[in-house]
Formats: sequence, C-alpha cells, structure tokens
Amino acid sequence: GLLCELEPSFGEFGVYDLVITDTGAGDVLCSLTTIKEPVNIYLPLLICILGLIFLWVVCSASSYFWSKLKNQCLDASSPGNTQPAPGSPDDKDIARPPQRQRLKSLDTFRGISIVLMIFVNDGAGGYWFLEHVTWNGLQVADLLFPWFMWIMGVCVPISIKSQLKKNVPRLKILTGVIRRACILFLLGLIINSLGGTTLETMRIFGVLQRFGVVYFVIATLSICFTSQTYGIPKGPVVAACQDIIVLIPQWLIIILIIGAHYAIVFHLEVPGCPMGYLGPGGIQDNGDFRRCVGGATGYVDRMILGVNHMYQNPTENEVYKSGAFEPEGIVGCLLSVFQVFLGVQAGTTLTFYQEWKDRLKHWLAWGTASGIIGAILCLASKEEGWIPVNKNLWSLSFVLVTSSFAFFLLSACYFLIDVKFWWSGKPFFYPGMNATIMFVGHEVAYNLFPWHWSVGAMNTHFMQLIEALWGTGLWILVAIWLYHIKFFLSL
Repeated sequence: GLLCELEPSFGEFGVYDLVITDTGAGDVLCSLTTIKEPVNIYLPLLICILGLIFLWVVCSASSYFWSKLKNQCLDASSPGNTQPAPGSPDDKDIARPPQRQRLKSLDTFRGISIVLMIFVNDGAGGYWFLEHVTWNGLQVADLLFPWFMWIMGVCVPISIKSQLKKNVPRLKILTGVIRRACILFLLGLIINSLGGTTLETMRIFGVLQRFGVVYFVIATLSICFTSQTYGIPKGPVVAACQDIIVLIPQWLIIILIIGAHYAIVFHLEVPGCPMGYLGPGGIQDNGDFRRCVGGATGYVDRMILGVNHMYQNPTENEVYKSGAFEPEGIVGCLLSVFQVFLGVQAGTTLTFYQEWKDRLKHWLAWGTASGIIGAILCLASKEEGWIPVNKNLWSLSFVLVTSSFAFFLLSACYFLIDVKFWWSGKPFFYPGMNATIMFVGHEVAYNLFPWHWSVGAMNTHFMQLIEALWGTGLWILVAIWLYHIKFFLSL
C-alpha cells in the first residue's frame, strides 16, 4: 500500500535523503532532506545569452566605427567639389531607373530558422524546452522546420512572377521546378545514407524530401494560375483583398487537400485501432493500442513505405516504445502543402502591395486569424483539443499555430530591417543567403571536428551549451565567408 506521499522539487546534481520511520502505531513518518543543493541549470544559459549580446554590441560598434573611418578617409582623398559646366545636366536631373532592393528580412527570417535548427540539432545545451516535444505540444525546436518551409512559400510567387515578367515560358519554369524538386529529394536520400547504405533498410523520406515534394506541388500551382498582369481593382474592399482574390483557384485546391487529409486521418479504418486515433501507441493507455502509433498517418506510411524504410528512432519511441514512425511521411505532406501555401499568401501580399503599412496589416491579420483558429482546434491545450498541436503528425492546428508565429516574426523582421533600418539582419542574414549549404553541411559534419567535440562526460548544461554554440557559430562564420566571396548556391 501507500506508505507516504510527498511532492518534492528535485534539481540536477542535487542529493536528497528520504527517511521513513515506523511510529509503532501502524503509521509511518516520512521526511525528505536536501543533502546537497542542486545547481542552477539556467545560469549557463543566462551567461551565454549575455555573452552573445555583448559580442553582438562589440561587432556592431566596430563595424559602425570602421565604416565611419573609411568614409572619412575617402572624403579626405577625394578632390574638391566642382560646379557643373554650363549647359551640362545636373546630376540630380538625370533620370535613373528605380532599383528594386532585395528584402533582407526574407533572408534574415530564413537565417533565423536555419541557425536555430543547427543549434537544436547540436543538442541545444540539453535544455528540454529547446528540444522537440515528445508527442503533443509545441516547443522551440518544433517551430523551425515549419518556418523554414513557410518562408520557401513566401519566395515562390515572387520568383514565378519575376520569371513571367521576363517572358520565360511556363514550360521552362516548370522544368526548373521539377529539376530543383528532384535535387532536393536526392540530397535528402544522400543524407539518409550517412547512417548506412543498405537498400533494404534505407530511410526514404526526410526533411529535404518533404521540401522537394511540397515545393513541386506549390510551385506547379503558382505556374498554372499566376497571371502576368492583373486588372486594376475596383472598390476599396476588392483593393484590400486583391492578394487573396487572385489566389482563389489555388485556395480551392488547397481546401480539397485539407479535406483529403481530414478524410484519411479521421475516417480511414486502421486494423486494431480506434477510428481517428491520434496517439503515440506503444505503452500509452496500458499498451491497448501498441501498434497504432500515429493512427492513419502512421498506417499509410507503413503500408506504402514499409517499416524498414521509415525513421527508426522517432522522439516518441524513447518514451512510449512505439517503434518506427516517419515524421516526414506521406500523409503529413498534405498539410505541409497548406503550410507552404500560407507562405505563398504572404509572398503574394508582397507582390501586390508596395506600401509597408499595407503589407504589415495583411501579415498581422493573417497571423492573428491563423493563431486564433489553431488555438480553437486544440482548445489552447496540450491534450484536450479536437486536433492537438503535433509536429509528428503535422496536424492542422500545428500548421496554423506555427504559421501564426511565422507571420508575426516576418512582420517584425520586415519592420526592423527593411522599413526602419534599425537592424541589418546580421548575423542571421548570412546563413539565410546560403540556407541549403548550411543545412546539408551541418548534417554531413554532424560528428566531425572542428564542428563537434567532447571533453569528459559532457554531462553539464554549460559544456553542452558551449559545444552547441561553437558548432553553430562555425557555420555562421562559413556563411559570412561564402557571402564575402560571393558564392551563393542556387538549385
């Protein structure tokens, strides 16, 4: 039976003494004593954050004073101002074609996603709240992959529109899309082969594979339905919604895709599993649904891909012992298309509205709407909602909530970098210019020096944090070097 009940608060490296005393009257007395106080696990994180802020201030100040000194030297060495000759045109009267500035906020957003992704994949200092959640819920690491996909969607309408303006044939654009999608899928397979090249057990899907599949679908839709010219909107309501109106044909297809996902997940019969099951299977619920991991989502992958070609060490397996599961599988690709299309909606706003206030209004409205709908679907809870937030299943609420954060983050980056010029986007801007190299490189060099090393047991947050920051920092330096030699990988 129950001897005693305590609610202790344990900490890392703390030593505790539990004493159970029999009073002789059939009762027991329990006391818990702290022999050694636990360490403050958040202190290393605070020190590193303050250190990074200090480093950023020093680098920014150095860059500012160096630029100022360089300009003074150039002014001192340049000849004095001369008056223009009679009859010669004044410099300010010479008409120059307007130059379109590349939005640094897009590259910065992409850079934030890839840098944090590298940091998380390097261990994130062993902090649980920075890692992936086991099943339902949302933590920092769960935001990065969907953000990376979302920003890809932002760039699709910009790219397609630009090529159509240059009169590039749609068939040629489609050929380039197919080529890029195939390269992404092939790169993903190559990365998967780092764990072994046995064809009977090679994992088929993965991060880059999902990028390739979803990019092909979204870019093909844009090629088919994007017009070179649009009529002038009539009326204030139409003008305010023109970025949505032009996407109506694509929205109809996306709604059908969402409906197909709903039908599969909630109405496909899975042998031995309840209809619409969304749990991790394994030992959850006393093992009643041991072979039901992911419900219909996992079942479809097992039937089409085969268990041997799925991810063998998913996050939930450590807790629920549920076996192989493919978090980047086939069914999840459907709502990944929706995720990227929300990015397309943000990119279409960029192409239709030139005023920064209009852009921000639309992005903030979309961010608010998607966040509210996502919160309703999951009832703003981890386990109690109709559709819980779940990265492994790539649930509808997960797509909406992570896209909401993406809209808000892009709005902040755009306002700070491209509107007010209060921030240059550094250092995230550099990795964002070569995100594919950053991702593939860190996957290949995962266990290679100098990116990774170990000293002793590496069982403290401080050492794990230093190692993760070191590896991430090296990749930022690689990105800066690639930027300065003007090397940009374009698939």
